[in-house]
Amino acid sequence: MADLNERDRSRYFEGCLPTETIEVEPTGGFEVEHAQGDEVNVGFHDGIMPASFGSVLNETDTDSSYREWPDPDLDQVVRCRWEQQVPSDAEGLEQRVIPDGCADVIVFAAGPAVIVGPTMEVALPKLDPGAHLRGVRLRTESVAAVLGCPGTELRDSMVPLDAVIKEPAAREMTEAIWEKRPPGSLFRVELDPRVQHAVRCLWRSSEKSVASVAEEVGVTQRHLRRLLLEHTGLGPRSIQRVGRLQRFLRLAEMEWPTTSLGVLAALASYSDQAHLTREVRDLAGTTPTALLGDRLGI
Repeated sequence: MADLNERDRSRYFEGCLPTETIEVEPTGGFEVEHAQGDEVNVGFHDGIMPASFGSVLNETDTDSSYREWPDPDLDQVVRCRWEQQVPSDAEGLEQRVIPDGCADVIVFAAGPAVIVGPTMEVALPKLDPGAHLRGVRLRTESVAAVLGCPGTELRDSMVPLDAVIKEPAAREMTEAIWEKRPPGSLFRVELDPRVQHAVRCLWRSSEKSVASVAEEVGVTQRHLRRLLLEHTGLGPRSIQRVGRLQRFLRLAEMEWPTTSLGVLAALASYSDQAHLTREVRDLAGTTPTALLGDRLGI
């Protein structure tokens, strides 16, 4: 696997992606506990990712053709497959990208393939008229196992696929995604059962302690944090935050505005509506009402 240096992180393709570079912050390799989460930031993607990611990562698009479907043969490592097209007569597309705990391998009709890593940041990028993309969304626990790269190397970043996976494997994956067939390499992926269990527990409950999850998988809290950072790019508290946000969105898509934000906040395990508002502002860059209005077209 090629090293992911700053050149790799800023290598884009003419005519397909913006030409801005990504500033990579040096890190010490350990989680930093603070109010925004508990991971080390490796990069920042705000303003450089194609706008389609607002749809393909968060399913918020209303101005383009977007669909997703499961892949039963690869369900252990793939959350879904998806395709998006922007009308050629459109003025372009801007969408809100919010964290979902996943990584995507995305192939553009023009040829390039990129990896969009997991993130705790929001972005509002743009996509040109006529853009056509197809992708595979990797489950949180399968990111490093599928890509053969520590999750921290992909955190908050977009990099060319062939900077992470060597040829001819990168070419085979690109062709398979574009032809809507399962990449053969994904059938050989083995996941760490400790990571699988921990992600499942943390995603479903923001109230469960990291200590109890670590005890369940037979490791120390420090070891669990290292495992999750390596395999997913996210630490335990960030997985809980993203899981809670996604629970709120799923509940709201079914119940709002009939059910109040205060009730939805409680059902999603926020302490109160003010807590929900703070978290949505931090992770989505807007208010709960504005976010739901955008997603639901209300």
